[in-house]
Amino acid sequence: MIAVDWGTSNRRAWALDGAGHVLAEIGDGEGLLAVKQGGFARSFADFAAPWLAAGRSVPVLMCGMVGSKMGWAEVPYIAAPADLASLSRNLQHVAFDGGARIAIVPGVSCIHDGVPDVMRGEECQVLAVLAERKLRDACLLLPGTHSKWVQVKDGKLASFRTYMTGELYNALTSSGTLAQLMEKSAPDRDAFLSGLARARQADAGALTHALFGVRTLGLFGSLPRSGLSSYLSGLLIGTEMQDATAWSGADAVIAVGSPKLLDNYRIAAEVFGLAFEAHDNAALLPPALFMIARDAGLVT
Repeated sequence: MIAVDWGTSNRRAWALDGAGHVLAEIGDGEGLLAVKQGGFARSFADFAAPWLAAGRSVPVLMCGMVGSKMGWAEVPYIAAPADLASLSRNLQHVAFDGGARIAIVPGVSCIHDGVPDVMRGEECQVLAVLAERKLRDACLLLPGTHSKWVQVKDGKLASFRTYMTGELYNALTSSGTLAQLMEKSAPDRDAFLSGLARARQADAGALTHALFGVRTLGLFGSLPRSGLSSYLSGLLIGTEMQDATAWSGADAVIAVGSPKLLDNYRIAAEVFGLAFEAHDNAALLPPALFMIARDAGLVT
């Protein structure tokens, strides 16, 4: 089968054998934002052409933003709590004439205080960790553009909370008054720790107030301009972790993401007294999609 993670900015795919082992991997920057409306079938045919050339109908399972309103086909969210069976029962098949049978995994939704929260793609990584570790109860962290903190209860994805940490960081470091003061440099661990400390202060106040402090610390020379982006990162990650730990009550977290992104969260977890276990997400998605495909009968 072919397993595909098709996100907003990038996509990855893996060719798997009958036991779910990875035979080959490909990837590019043609996320859904780069695909013209109605162009998903052609885009995928070009992307996976070497694997589709065998002339037989290979099963393909996709996850991520490809199943959103802007994607190939909108796949309705399933409400938490969710497990492997609920995902495999709600796959959506899409028409494709290029020698493949394609289905898309649904996302998961939950509600906090009357406001919906959603995820697409992360649910597969969560279930992969649960299956690998045989976990019944845990707290998982999936950092990224939109960081997810997930509560697992009785072996199911019970609830989660999303933080726009990565998106805020990217926006504030690329334009605006904070970005004007920043100088590009290597990560500054001390500045990052200072940002974490600020986030933990009881009198830190609203995040929008604390963010203005990034500017004034630079103006008054309290922090070098080369350290402002690291301070901002610590402030945002610390604010996220402060709220997430209060919400979850967790004293240990299993983090799933790219090794580079997990480094800052590992430091933050140390400061917050959280036991921290890391997993590379690139190693989890192929077996997760294989499990879902097998459970749905796409592969035997």
